[in-house]
Amino acid sequence: YAPDFGTARYGYYQTYQKTDAAGNVSLVEYSPYQNNIYGVPGRGRTGSISMSLDNNIEMKVKSDKDTTGVKKISIIDAFGLAMSYNMAAKDRPWSDLSMNIRLKWWKGYTFNMNAVFATYAYELDASGHPYVGTHTEWGKGRFGRFQGMSQNFSYTLTPEKIKRLFGGGSDTDDKKRSKKNQDDDGIDTDIESNVDENLVKGQRKVRGEEQNAKAETDNDGYMKFSMPWSLTFGYGITMRENTSGRFNTKTMRYPYKFSQTLNVSGSLRLSEGWNISFSSGYDFENHAMSMTTASLQRDLHCFNMSCSVALAPYTSYNFTFRCNASTLTDALKYDKRSGYTNAVQWY
Repeated sequence: YAPDFGTARYGYYQTYQKTDAAGNVSLVEYSPYQNNIYGVPGRGRTGSISMSLDNNIEMKVKSDKDTTGVKKISIIDAFGLAMSYNMAAKDRPWSDLSMNIRLKWWKGYTFNMNAVFATYAYELDASGHPYVGTHTEWGKGRFGRFQGMSQNFSYTLTPEKIKRLFGGGSDTDDKKRSKKNQDDDGIDTDIESNVDENLVKGQRKVRGEEQNAKAETDNDGYMKFSMPWSLTFGYGITMRENTSGRFNTKTMRYPYKFSQTLNVSGSLRLSEGWNISFSSGYDFENHAMSMTTASLQRDLHCFNMSCSVALAPYTSYNFTFRCNASTLTDALKYDKRSGYTNAVQWY
């Protein structure tokens, strides 16, 4: 529940008289808090009841590879519906029906789709123009009006996946890497620490915990050198109502419009302290490159230095040098960034 903060007793909105050049007097409403950091509370009284349904479907099949003799297969990893009812609204109290579905049919790949179904049907005014009326689609014997959906396909390439594709690796590589990310209690944290691993190993060696530890070597006896990297390709497609198109009075529907985007992102770890990442994409609707950024990060044990640059469609930069300790991160820091007054010019 939320009261109507637009009323005069709360003081969030005020009015003043405005006289234009022609001498016309009008009453203008404004809020003295509209440019503040926390914004202005919304207008209108609300009292909503939210309803949601979430479920998943799995299946067990026989498998000789599992010690139990069966293995679980995910048919629908997640399926959800959500809707709400506004008790304070006089007209159209029901919200639109939102649906989401997630499928994990292949290892390392996830399919996500979100869709929205409008509750209230279109009606025509006296001039024949469509507008959202007060009658529901359900009352007319129809399911909610499909407004659009969005889905994304993505795939990530890593050195381990390339080895498996060409027969040079196995799933044990992923298990070893997962075991490496586990803490001492066996809990998979999968969180990158800011503390240098060599420093931690040195402390363990002083305590006698790694007296018999040896460096990992390859088949020829040389110390193994790795430069972890990842490359992610994503394809997104969106389908939505095109309200600027021609309205079909027979089906009481607007035509649909499609938009497609291709996204590419990657990361490269040069060493234990150096990290490089980038992201870019292409918009097929506008026939232009999307936001293209690149960043460089350096872990200095107690401090962290990072620099990010936006290359397209607008140019900007951001350089940060700050302390890793949470209590000092806001006190010991240096930030330098571009703004509207000192825009970057490339030569």
